[in-house]
Amino acid sequence: MRLAELSHGEDRRRVTPDRPAKSISSETTFEEDVADVQLLMQTLWRLCEKVSARLKAAGLSGRSVTLKLKTPDFRTITRSHRLDNPTRLAHRLFEEGCRMLLAEADGRRAFRLLGIGATDLVTGDRADLPDLLDQRPVKLGAAEAAIDRLRERFGSDLVQRGIAFVPRPRKRETQGE
Repeated sequence: MRLAELSHGEDRRRVTPDRPAKSISSETTFEEDVADVQLLMQTLWRLCEKVSARLKAAGLSGRSVTLKLKTPDFRTITRSHRLDNPTRLAHRLFEEGCRMLLAEADGRRAFRLLGIGATDLVTGDRADLPDLLDQRPVKLGAAEAAIDRLRERFGSDLVQRGIAFVPRPRKRETQGE
């Protein structure tokens, strides 16, 4: 009986659209299959920045990082790594994502989709806490916060990390006669 109702689109369960997020991710499908590791890493950085911005906006951080790849034959490869401490920094997401990506992408195998996500979410106040031996999270957090403020004020393309930099075509200047 229950299965018949569901097959007809009948479901009496209450809809809860505002439930807590289980993950925050970003992915892209390439127009052509990509085997170029540098292009994959460049794309991964941009996706990490998007995930980081979403985590910060939601006041969340992730204890795990998940990488998603799809091959030309539509096989999905998913890799996940649990962090020692939660993060919402693009740099830390990228470090973990790169490590997993480089284990799969050797330049010989192409991918049609690349995605990165933060899972096992916790509140943002637990993210990127300093360590007695490693003060890097504090410095990275301060740098990302400064970049975030600049981007809010002047636009998202104002500051870019070298790996994501794509020069804009220069306008040709013509000389008057």
